[in-house]
Amino acid sequence: MALLVVGTLAASAAPVCAEIAVDLSLTSRRKDTRTPGWHTWEVADGPSATATFDGVEITLTAKNGDLKGDWYKPGLVTGATLLTDGVVVVDGSGPRVLEMTIAGLPAGRHTLVTYHNALGEAPQPPLKVTVDDGPPATVQPTVRAADNDTGASAFLEFAATDDQPVIVRIASTGSDESAAVVLNGFEIDAPDPQKQARRPQPVDRDWHADVDSGLIALSWEPPADAVEQQVHVAMDESPEAALAELETSRGFAAKLTDDRAAFTFDPAVPPEQLSQSHVRWRVDSVDADGKVTRGDVWAFRPRHLAFPGAEGYGRFAIGGRGGQVLHVTTLADSGPGSLRAAVEAEGPRTVVFDVSGRIVLADRLVIRNPYLTIAGQSAPGKGVCISNYNLGMLGAHDVIIRDIRVRPGDTAGKTLDGMGMASSDHAIIDHCSISWTQDEAFSSRGAGNITLQRTLISEALNVAGHKKYKPGTEHGYAASIGGDIGSFHHNLLAHCAGRNWSLAGGVDQASVHSGRLDVRNNVVYNWAHRTTDGGAKEVNFVNNYYKPGPASRVFHVLMPQHENPFGPQRYYMDGNVMEGRYGADERYAGLRESRNKQWDEYIVDEPFFPSHVTTTSAEAAYEDVLSDVGCNVPTLDEHDRRVIQEVREGGFAYSGSVSGLPGLPDSQEDVGGWEEYPEVHRPTDWDSDGDGLPGEWERAHGLNPYSQLGDLSDAHGDANGDGYTNLEEYLNELAQ
Repeated sequence: MALLVVGTLAASAAPVCAEIAVDLSLTSRRKDTRTPGWHTWEVADGPSATATFDGVEITLTAKNGDLKGDWYKPGLVTGATLLTDGVVVVDGSGPRVLEMTIAGLPAGRHTLVTYHNALGEAPQPPLKVTVDDGPPATVQPTVRAADNDTGASAFLEFAATDDQPVIVRIASTGSDESAAVVLNGFEIDAPDPQKQARRPQPVDRDWHADVDSGLIALSWEPPADAVEQQVHVAMDESPEAALAELETSRGFAAKLTDDRAAFTFDPAVPPEQLSQSHVRWRVDSVDADGKVTRGDVWAFRPRHLAFPGAEGYGRFAIGGRGGQVLHVTTLADSGPGSLRAAVEAEGPRTVVFDVSGRIVLADRLVIRNPYLTIAGQSAPGKGVCISNYNLGMLGAHDVIIRDIRVRPGDTAGKTLDGMGMASSDHAIIDHCSISWTQDEAFSSRGAGNITLQRTLISEALNVAGHKKYKPGTEHGYAASIGGDIGSFHHNLLAHCAGRNWSLAGGVDQASVHSGRLDVRNNVVYNWAHRTTDGGAKEVNFVNNYYKPGPASRVFHVLMPQHENPFGPQRYYMDGNVMEGRYGADERYAGLRESRNKQWDEYIVDEPFFPSHVTTTSAEAAYEDVLSDVGCNVPTLDEHDRRVIQEVREGGFAYSGSVSGLPGLPDSQEDVGGWEEYPEVHRPTDWDSDGDGLPGEWERAHGLNPYSQLGDLSDAHGDANGDGYTNLEEYLNELAQ
């Protein structure tokens, strides 16, 4: 959409070539030090290093010393990706100088920005930065800046010729050996960052921005010398089209000449449809001399629920919305039409199943590529069961998984978990079933905004030959959960010896406890020696229902395990129940202290953050969960029916063949192994045009069941205007 032009603009000089931005780093291969949208250059230690970016060759040379990569790891906690690492000149005699040679620039005027943030504790003397024989710029390095917007920088303008490289010299003005030359990164043909607007809200690259009100509210921090600010905004369903529109006068939205650094507008789009748009915007700043400094282009996308009923902090996962439709047509491990081929594909994609049955994996199935929906509810017959290996995310984002069973068993001879969301963000697992794992059924260490909801975790294999422990060790563990913020609600954990849950908040880059977890309205049955323990920075632990079983031998619901060197842990605890032991009104009856700490050191009276979960009493949650949990679309399998019945009755049908513990199997064979999952295929005319929508459903909704193959306009359309595509509407109906 185009925004109304409300004025005229002063022109800013166009750069001679496209902007080049380079983030310098030591050779760590860490991804969390990389600045989005910038080139990353991991500079090897030595006297010099050379790299080429967009046809321009850059050589860094240490005069009177060597180049050495350095970093300040805690800076990552506050987002200083550019300024938390860089190169320094070390081990030299005499003044320390870093020389940068730039070759391949087109002839004409150029700009250079250099960034200087000291990574040690000590303040550093000023640096002098010169280009060829031009006048120097003096810059005082900052020290361990908290974020990329607060670091020191130098800005220089210069001319390049076709036949000569440009020589940049960065020299310390200090005389003693502790004086350092540090360079964190540089930009060629970029504006002066000290004269640019910064700190946008919504933050740059927020693909889940809160514009639920229907109004788009923009704000920023203006440069100190700005007397006028020119706001440019563009929206389109295509991010490329939005960016192109921003570069035209149609993207001009407002001219502000007062002290405001905010602009709110009505996009004239219903709020529920805003998520279909990509927004690009920038703020150009004008100083008293009329000089215009072009702002960086910022981007965001309004959020939308992953599906009706998605709750918690993973509820806005985008999944495969608007992308490819990939059909699983075979139960084979790999190859065309396999689940593996669909998972490992790139780009937004929704996976639908034209076949049901048991998929026997030949190796782990890892989700690394973002924007994926696995719609297990679309399978015919009895649905899908994954066996022999596991299915999980690793560093992915915007993933939705619904109605899938994962039951690895011990046949692969490996120590396997079941499902996971490790280091993933904006992801949700809903109505899945996990059992017969040897490590732990579920884990989400290092995750961000995630949700695990209405998932049935059962019968983690107990004495099953875990490769890291001596024979005979019990390791039937349910889950180690992390997240920031991680939501875990309305799940059933049954017949797992321990880690029901293990709070695995971990530590951040500053070696301080991290992880914020919301654990509520879950049901836990028949553990052995561990209920919920571990630790995280902040935990809401609310209205969970614990029911001891025949194997249970501890009777607390929560035991924080404090690791003092890593900083504080804090807990909000309320409404939890242990059947037959204590009720919701005995608030701390289920709390056990592992290190004799006083409760008032770590227990608080108010939740740390809202849950965004429809919450009931623990007793109501017990009935709610048992009536709607696990992979129950197309139908519950016999295994889950049995487990749910055992929870209701407080019983068990099987014991471990090694441990003898009631309800805690040591092999899937202890409970009869995999049941029959019939291989059922959809008829060839079920979805003739391959858009994921059955022909009958398309006809009922006024769509074309005979579109050309590859035409996804019906699938991507939004017939009722609620923000869900037609394909999502169909899949959501199936899951109800």
